[in-house]
Amino acid sequence: MRHNKEIGPSNLSGAAQPAPLDLLTATDRIARPWKNGGGVTFDVASFPEGSSLDTFAWRISIAEVAGDGPFSRFEGIDRSTAILAGEGFRLVFGDGRVEDLRLDAPALAYPGDVDAQCTLLGGPVRDLNVMTRRGVYRHRLRLVSGDCVVEGEAVLVCPRGAARITTAGRATITLHDGDALVLSSQRFHGDEPVWLVELIPV
Repeated sequence: MRHNKEIGPSNLSGAAQPAPLDLLTATDRIARPWKNGGGVTFDVASFPEGSSLDTFAWRISIAEVAGDGPFSRFEGIDRSTAILAGEGFRLVFGDGRVEDLRLDAPALAYPGDVDAQCTLLGGPVRDLNVMTRRGVYRHRLRLVSGDCVVEGEAVLVCPRGAARITTAGRATITLHDGDALVLSSQRFHGDEPVWLVELIPV
């Protein structure tokens, strides 16, 4: 997993200190084309570090969707998507399933190895994507605030504005639009809604 910074507690006394927080800032990301060339994506985090689209165990990314078209297909991958900005889009799957996904609606979970055709509902969209390799990891993506308990490994993503995160060890950090945070604690408090990605080994 790529880590940009470590944020420690502000208290520098001799008391035991919580583990540092790993901040992944939005400004440090580099755009690259979708697997199928139909859009642009920004990698947030992946495991193992340095893994490719064909070898990752899990991957989190943010994509810009500017027009209608097919989603990339990922064999053996389970996927969830949430809207970060824009009205949203409709996905028509190859198995006949049709789903509308809108801003701040619950994340949509679906298999990455089923064809999916995207139609925008009202202009360009920015979305959050989580993918896990079936049989290796499973995941859950949900919008949370207040006191939260985490299952497995966890990454937070700020959808917009700013959110102040406090861990069980009392370390604090403010996330801004698109920033992500790798949690070192199983409990945290968020003063504004953030997307929580839980990654659980199978």
